[in-house]
Amino acid sequence: MESQAPYRTLQPGEMLNWYRIERILGRGGFGVIYLATDTNLDHLVAIKEYIPSDVATRTQDSQVHPITEEHGDMFRWGMDRFIKEARNLVKFKHPNIVRVMSVFQENNTAYMVMEFEEGLDLRSFLRQPGANNEQSLRQLILPIINGLAEVHRHGFIHRDIKPANILVRKDGSPVLLDFGSARNASKYTQQSLTALVSVGYAPLEQYNSESDEQQGPWTDIYALGGTLYYAISGKDPVESTRRAAAIFNGGADPLINAEYLGEGKYTADFLRAIDWALQFGIADRPQSLNDWMPALLSGQSDANNAGGPMTRISALKPGVDTKAINELSDATVLSRERRSGKADRQRASSVNSPASSGDVSTGVRGLSLIALLLAAVALALWFTSNRKGDDNQNTAVAEAQTTSAEQKLQADLEAKLAEQQRIEQENAAERQRIALEEQRKADELALQRQAEKEAQAERDREAEEARLATEARAAEQAAIVAAEAKKRAEQEKADKARAEAAAASARAKQQAEAKAAREREAIRLEREAKRLAVARKERRLKQAISAAQNSLSVGDLSAAQRQLQNAQSIDANDPRVQTLAFAVQAAQAEYDKPVSDADFDTVTRMFDGLQRAIENKDPVALDRLAISSQQSTIFKSLMKNFERLDVSITGIRVRNVDKSITGTLRIESMVRANGDRGNLSDKYAISTITSRRVNGGWSKIEW
Repeated sequence: MESQAPYRTLQPGEMLNWYRIERILGRGGFGVIYLATDTNLDHLVAIKEYIPSDVATRTQDSQVHPITEEHGDMFRWGMDRFIKEARNLVKFKHPNIVRVMSVFQENNTAYMVMEFEEGLDLRSFLRQPGANNEQSLRQLILPIINGLAEVHRHGFIHRDIKPANILVRKDGSPVLLDFGSARNASKYTQQSLTALVSVGYAPLEQYNSESDEQQGPWTDIYALGGTLYYAISGKDPVESTRRAAAIFNGGADPLINAEYLGEGKYTADFLRAIDWALQFGIADRPQSLNDWMPALLSGQSDANNAGGPMTRISALKPGVDTKAINELSDATVLSRERRSGKADRQRASSVNSPASSGDVSTGVRGLSLIALLLAAVALALWFTSNRKGDDNQNTAVAEAQTTSAEQKLQADLEAKLAEQQRIEQENAAERQRIALEEQRKADELALQRQAEKEAQAERDREAEEARLATEARAAEQAAIVAAEAKKRAEQEKADKARAEAAAASARAKQQAEAKAAREREAIRLEREAKRLAVARKERRLKQAISAAQNSLSVGDLSAAQRQLQNAQSIDANDPRVQTLAFAVQAAQAEYDKPVSDADFDTVTRMFDGLQRAIENKDPVALDRLAISSQQSTIFKSLMKNFERLDVSITGIRVRNVDKSITGTLRIESMVRANGDRGNLSDKYAISTITSRRVNGGWSKIEW
């Protein structure tokens, strides 16, 4: 599922080394995938950028930086894993898995270059007539299994197989995409697998980030079984955590068998192979693709060896692809080693256990299941204990503790009020001291100005006396000056005549030089005007293109079209304008697409995730799914103050006008630790939740 990223993405036309960005293909919590052109070889590639939205952001210079210094180590660790992962994925060279071609660092982050694959994702492909018949599904799944065997052969597991990550090319061949969750599955790996799950397609062992040893080829086989389950039924499998809650509380498995859903349309053997892959327990599933392949092809399974619901394979039926099975044999080494080591540990545990006199195989299986699903057992125990309730004595103790806590809170509050009053008194005294100091300074300034005024008056009187004396001396000199002036006037008259003649000549020369200078200046101004006109045009063009790109990045298509028209009016032939027109056209086409069933499923799962986050009192998941608002603040407060919150989401509806999906979230009940229930008015108990499609993805939930 794509999410609305809180950071600026690279824009069409930007360059990464010799790769030119064309548009966004998809994005999520860990980064963005761009469609780009390799300008050296002139062909399209897909580039995955490492920019985890929860720890990093992009500045205006396109550089990627951690949000805070505290996030720096996490960001750099993740980038090292990203680079190492690319170097490992380049080992996988198979026509049915996406090829990683290179990795490089730029903009303070890392980029993985992959082949650009065109086609339909499996969900879209299965809507075509005849696409989900048994023969078609075998032709699609077998090449994927062969490619996945290459992954297992190198000691890796994919961990994110689902319909969205299987692409069907135009020639009908499938390709397995997005190894973003692939990690080295070797038992010598130092770091545990990251718990990234796709709801419905991830078995329970994937939900525990510490269960590295519990994950292996059987984990991918569960996801493959879930993918085939979707293909035959059109429904995602039930989430494995829901299955665990039912099974560990003595209930029935809520997952309806494929053998029942596909009865009459598919062969019973094919459906039983799907059900075998989707067995809840690890030991009940096929342990390798080599184990599962004969059951999928011939309808039989090695049930006695794997503990599954099938019958043991005694011989392959006619028509089974034995060559494909032989190619898978190398990929079973990891699962065999894991099973061997696990079985040795289980036998040793059974011998030393007091219960070893009972059913040994049942005990080993139970211990393995408990070790695998420790988190789920804790959840079941919590659920059971809350249903039993507390006796009167425990209630009294809880009430006494509550009273003591309230008394301590009251004492703390009174102490804080006293401290606040003391601080306010000190502040008032300080303000009074400052006021007195300012008044003293004002009085000193007034005295200083009065002294300066009196000194200026004395200086003015002395200046007037000096002026009168000067005027007397000037009168005496006047007569002398007059005589000398007359003589100078006559001399000046003669000099003036000569000067006028010289000035006339100089003016003529100056006028000629001025005319030439004006002509040169006119030429310079004309050139400058042309240069400024070109610069203004370029600046206006860049502003229009940048504004359109920014509008596209936030999903404002109308503004983007206006800016495109503005850019076309400036220079419609500019390559950048033509590229922008292509981007706007593509955005318009994306906007014109109605909300699909897959989009509805995506947002519905996001709504379900919000419901689980509230009921599980998980503020981190709440912030990841919903936009921070007053409503999220209210829910976080309710999570702290109540032991249990029961909510429901109803009335989910689609608005194709603005490409949004809306539902109604209601708080059904609120239960405190002591069993008291609280109620809210409809104003706060009922909320409208909305997700909108932006740039091909779905935004965080608005409420």
